[in-house]
Amino acid sequence: MRVMGDIMKKHIKAAIAVVFTVMTCLFGGMNAFAMGLGTAVWSIEIEYENAPEGTAFVDLLLPEKTNDKYYPDPTTNENDEKHSVCRNVYAAYLGRGNDDPIILDDSCGLAVYDDGYTSCMLKRYFVQYGSADRDKCELEFGVPSNVQNQEVFEYYGRFKVAYCNEKGEVLGVTEPVKVKHVSTTCLYKVKASGNKAEYTVDRDGSVFIQLFVMALIFGVPVVIALVIGLIIYLCVRSKKKDKQSVK
Repeated sequence: MRVMGDIMKKHIKAAIAVVFTVMTCLFGGMNAFAMGLGTAVWSIEIEYENAPEGTAFVDLLLPEKTNDKYYPDPTTNENDEKHSVCRNVYAAYLGRGNDDPIILDDSCGLAVYDDGYTSCMLKRYFVQYGSADRDKCELEFGVPSNVQNQEVFEYYGRFKVAYCNEKGEVLGVTEPVKVKHVSTTCLYKVKASGNKAEYTVDRDGSVFIQLFVMALIFGVPVVIALVIGLIIYLCVRSKKKDKQSVK
């Protein structure tokens, strides 16, 4: 009898250990998924290819709006996020020729470009600096910022991509892209190729995670009870077979 009890304890401990291991893996994976957006919400990533010759970086062009809430306000305190616009594009990638940042002023082509769409970097306050690579450019907001990626895209509803050279001159512009509203928290990423542009959406998994966690909270105790019950049943059945074999 004591031996049988020891066997049951051993099986129950093993079952609990398996359940605990599975739960740890599940929660670890869910946590990584739910926090996947991270500080990326304070930036806009633009990948590009088939760009005009001489392209050093790209910028987002956004439609002009009356009383645009993202226009800079130079009358505010100089430490205020709304005080000024992005002036530097850091582009130290291999093949560019030098490591100096690209300095943009109010007279460059990007600053004066206006076809109903104007520069995100030079005409909106939330971009602090640009970070360019050979085939990608990231518009970095302050960290933290009172502006996030999703609200920018959904506020304007459309965008274009401008290809620019070292002097900030506009070499080419894509056709406009219409943005669809997303009901859950997400991150918009842009990709341009020649005169075409598109976007993808990375969704925040936290809503789905909350529902899944609720299911686990109620489901796991039931699973554990079933496993323990099964072990007890198998042990009792094994004991009866042993008695019958003795007879």
